[in-house]
Formats: sequence, C-alpha cells, structure tokens
Amino acid sequence: MARTGIPRLKGEHYPFGEQGRSHHSFGELFDVEIFEVKARQDQAARMAAAKKRRRAAGIHTYPPPQESLDLHGCTLEEAEVKTRAFLERADLGGLQTVRIITGKGLHSPGGKAVLPGATEQQLRLMKQEGRIVAFQWEKKVKSRSGALLVYL
Repeated sequence: MARTGIPRLKGEHYPFGEQGRSHHSFGELFDVEIFEVKARQDQAARMAAAKKRRRAAGIHTYPPPQESLDLHGCTLEEAEVKTRAFLERADLGGLQTVRIITGKGLHSPGGKAVLPGATEQQLRLMKQEGRIVAFQWEKKVKSRSGALLVYL
C-alpha cells in the first residue's frame, strides 16, 4: 500500500497493515522503473540477435527439444490456442527447440487426422510472420511421425 505522505497520528494505524516509511522520491522511483524497462529492452535485443545468429547458422546447430507440448485429446481450436501460447512462452523463456506432439490421428473419429495438418499450417504461418525459424516432422515424414520439431 502506498503511503500518502501524511504523518500518522499517535494511536492511528493503517487498515492494511503497517507500512515502512519510504525514503524514495518520485524521481528516484521513476529512474528505477526506467532502468528496469531499459534492461528488459536490452535483454529482448540480445535474444533477437541470438535468434538471428542461430537462423544464419542453420538448424543443425540447435539442441534437442527442450520442452514438449502434447495436443492429444484437443479440439482443433484448443490445439491452435495452446500451440501459439506454448511457442510464445518458449521463445520468451529463451528455448531454442521444442516438440509439439499432434499424434497420428489413429484414434480420431472416422480415422481422419485433423491436428497434424492444422498444426503444420499454423507453423507455416508463424514462420512467415518470423515468429519461428523452422519446423520439421520428427521422423522427417508426416505420415510416419506424430510430432513436429520447432526451432525458435
């Protein structure tokens, strides 16, 4: 709870607990906030530069998958939302390679797989947007694989 700057009277108490006296001026607090914003911007710039270097070096320099997302049992809409959120978190977390498990569709109603094709299309769009570097089917062939490797 922020202090109002009004001195407390004897016997008076704060309704949300005792607060320590702040010795920081508005200018000092503003400078701290500006410093933190600048630090976050610098970190984002460093991550972007690292991503650019990795992209230039090629995917053969990437590590094995560092995290996985399993889409088994998801509807098409759920899979799209989860995929995008997972990749954004992974990118912000500094991960380089992730696995998205779509399954082969063997247990899909009617025996027709929906998630592999839809996830592949979503990754194509994200690659065009520059959000990911590349992706490939884990076993190199879509029909034999139930997972995609995504390079951030």
